[in-house]
Amino acid sequence: MSKKPNSKPGAGPRLHFDNEVARCIRQHARAHMKTEVCGVLIGENVNGVVEVRASIEASNAAQAGTHVTFTQDAWETIYRVKDENYPDDRIVGWYHSHPGFGVFLSEHDTFIQRNFFSSPDQVAWVYDPHTDEEGCFGWIDGEIHRIPSYIILDNNGDGVERTPKSSENSRPDIDDESQMKYGDQSRERPPARWLQWTFYALSYLSMLLLGFMVAYLLFPRLVAIPVDPVTGEPLLRLPSARPAITAPPPTSSQTVNPPPADKQGSTK
Repeated sequence: MSKKPNSKPGAGPRLHFDNEVARCIRQHARAHMKTEVCGVLIGENVNGVVEVRASIEASNAAQAGTHVTFTQDAWETIYRVKDENYPDDRIVGWYHSHPGFGVFLSEHDTFIQRNFFSSPDQVAWVYDPHTDEEGCFGWIDGEIHRIPSYIILDNNGDGVERTPKSSENSRPDIDDESQMKYGDQSRERPPARWLQWTFYALSYLSMLLLGFMVAYLLFPRLVAIPVDPVTGEPLLRLPSARPAITAPPPTSSQTVNPPPADKQGSTK
């Protein structure tokens, strides 16, 4: 397991950081407010002063909410851009963002610094796009510490010295799990998609049931009853309908025989 930065920083390397490089790093980080981004710092060590003159984005890095990793594709892109645009300079460090959880080096960041930027004059620049806080870490007496001060150079070469409020990590004991919790509190997350679809489905179903109830109460109900085509009487009777009243059959005393017909088939 990699060691955490020591709690007693020394003077640290002298660092001159170009203002345009700082602007490019901020712009890169602000374009990804929920995931970490990274890149390398290009420059030279001139008489003990680390001069950062340019930066190269690691466009193919493995990005996540609380960590970032330089992949093989990212390194190939970085070296190709460096050989084309900065053949006389060298990689003097790296940068990455901490979207919403401060300026410090996590265990993962420390691992990257120890294994990929182990030269005594290579630094690690950290920027939080949510708060615009930024800081730099470097090697002091063989350990990684936050650099007490550095100089930001403008386009005319004039420098403004920056001194962080604390010379150590803002959150030295924070781990990846607590980083995730802290980062989640700093930005709102949209509700789960399945929850949105469930809400929409229940809303539409409620409206459909309400429409059926309104139609049942306000509009008359029609019942189709088949009828006899000859007599016009209904073939089915509703249970609530009264039975039809029919005349009683005639008795023998009331029976009237028709008059006899003559032989010609006529009556008299």
